[in-house]
Amino acid sequence: MKKALIFASALAILAGFTSCNKDKNDDINLDDIVLDGFYVYGDATGSAKVDSKNAMSAGINEVEKAVRQGMYEKYVYLEANKDFALIENSAGNKKFYGANLQEVNYGYDENDPDCKNYADNPNMPILQGKLIIGEDAPKMQVKETGLYHIVLDNNSLGDLPEGAQIIVHKADFGVRGGMNGWGFTAGTATLGENGAITWVWEDQNLAKNGEFKFASCHGWKINLDADGIVKAEVSLGADASGKLGVGSEFGNIKVTDGGLYKIVLNYSPKAGAIGDPFTFTAECTQKSTTPETMYIIGNEFGNWDWSAASVVSMVPVHSHEGMFWAVRYMTTNTEFKFCAIKEWNGDFCTLGTNEGFVTPGNNKVEADGLYTIIVDLLGNKVTVIPAEIYGMGPCFGDDKDWYVGKHPFTNGTTATATLVADGDLRMYAKIPGNEDNWWQSEFNIYDGKIVYRATGGDQTAVPVTAGQTVTLDFNTETGSIK
Repeated sequence: MKKALIFASALAILAGFTSCNKDKNDDINLDDIVLDGFYVYGDATGSAKVDSKNAMSAGINEVEKAVRQGMYEKYVYLEANKDFALIENSAGNKKFYGANLQEVNYGYDENDPDCKNYADNPNMPILQGKLIIGEDAPKMQVKETGLYHIVLDNNSLGDLPEGAQIIVHKADFGVRGGMNGWGFTAGTATLGENGAITWVWEDQNLAKNGEFKFASCHGWKINLDADGIVKAEVSLGADASGKLGVGSEFGNIKVTDGGLYKIVLNYSPKAGAIGDPFTFTAECTQKSTTPETMYIIGNEFGNWDWSAASVVSMVPVHSHEGMFWAVRYMTTNTEFKFCAIKEWNGDFCTLGTNEGFVTPGNNKVEADGLYTIIVDLLGNKVTVIPAEIYGMGPCFGDDKDWYVGKHPFTNGTTATATLVADGDLRMYAKIPGNEDNWWQSEFNIYDGKIVYRATGGDQTAVPVTAGQTVTLDFNTETGSIK
């Protein structure tokens, strides 16, 4: 099935910002504020009063995936070149907040000297400033009308070196997931009444048990400080009931059937948690006919007997319909071929493009070694490469950031690596072109067996200690940690 994606216009660039001061806030009806909390108010919100629907929710610090004291956030529709500011009500006491916002880029771009180069931040202009308190606090403006994500931290914990901060970024929602290799596909947006917005994505191709999230920009988080103490999440996941939100209980959105999906995201202004203004639907409009299984048979893989236990069951690459992988030690005498079912019906040796093995006849490799075998049905390609197995995380020496392709195993008939620190074990096999999404070919060791993540969620943590050696025997699918 050919993958069909709708590409909308790229994220709009914020052209700039202006602010102005008003000596007083006499035009604000303070009697409208009843509940404690932070509110977004001003002409830019479409109302001259403080409206309960513009109450900011408790902020979720992505670092801890939990509510942080003094952090607040809100998705709110703002009109260009009109004033907005913040007001805090606490037991009847009112405080006015504003900022002299500056355009910054917190994303990672080695070719942009103005980038802050924070990992997983969107490479795009956002607005940021230090919060100023008082009736003379500067009002804020945006240069483009649209939905914005406003995040503030009033530094009530006193741990932000640069003090209380606010960020404002334009929320042009897209989807990230199996339909685009966890890239970003912007939606087609329609503005409704009273600030409501609907985004639509047609013909999104998802595999069986495929997953995705809604993202307000092409990034995963935005730093509020240089030390990474506070980070705002810029995507929305769903809980078990289908409610959208941010936090540990809101994971990837999962579909049941493989096929083409029409996905709709709705926003309607309201108070509540950060995800409460949003609802969604994901409708399968055409089920997939792509095989969901793939097997390898050969003289060393079942001895050409489909009923043999040593026939290789290939592992689905997470979020990639019709793509499968397996790691095996093969000699030059190993002959093999493929089939989507365990019988002589539709078996094949090659597809349109074939790399790393010799044919015609049954497939063979030209040298003994540990190999990764990849069948990509939609890409019409079979690839056989020398296996590259990598570790990830602190037990391999990573610090707060994890590094793709930095910690290789040593290959022989098995693959081995020695751990340098305590931590949780995580490993993956390299799939060419999919290195950044290493978790899509992840596996671990449980009770002496190699268990593959395949299309599932995060695997249960496996604690390890410094000095232990991990040994992987893919031919028997067993492993040890000693």
